[in-house]
Amino acid sequence: MKVILTEAVPGVGEAGTIKEVADGYARNYLLPKKLAVVATRGSVKQAEAQAELYSRKANKALESQRGAAAALQDKTVTIRARAGSENRLYGSVTPADIAEALQAQHGLTVDRRKIELDEAIHRLGSYTATADLGSGITAKFNVEVAAEVAGATGAAGAGKAAKPSAAVAPDAAPSEDAMDAGREELTEERTEMAEQQAEIEANPS
Repeated sequence: MKVILTEAVPGVGEAGTIKEVADGYARNYLLPKKLAVVATRGSVKQAEAQAELYSRKANKALESQRGAAAALQDKTVTIRARAGSENRLYGSVTPADIAEALQAQHGLTVDRRKIELDEAIHRLGSYTATADLGSGITAKFNVEVAAEVAGATGAAGAGKAAKPSAAVAPDAAPSEDAMDAGREELTEERTEMAEQQAEIEANPS
């Protein structure tokens, strides 16, 4: 049966193309799912015109995808994150983070769902990512994960207070010996001050 595809069908053809397919395949799959219509004399002419339009659009989209791939290829995007011991991140860097950084640093818009990482990012370091731009066109680029801008007490993002990477134990309570020594020192100071005051009163200037 000759049909006109109304949508792209993997392994069959793109939308607008005229295809000869098995009758059963057309009746049981393509036609019920509205992926195709039966090709008639009138519809064939219409389909040919649509096919030319689809072809021009596809070529334009392909050029756009190739341009985006060339712009992205081998670029480096830097993401700053908080890290603890052994450069381990508090969390992870996600494709959404990378897509946002690409837009901010290079003005490139890439769907986060199209970004694939060679490995999960849980530590500071250098990584490689791949963007699937469609039509089999991909671009590889670099992701540098660096520590947040360091403050006086450690790593922290700009304008944010540094957070400790580990709990700090409270100061230990003073021992009894230390308390006794403190009391004796205070008593001696008070006695010395009283003696000085008495001497001043006995010998006024």
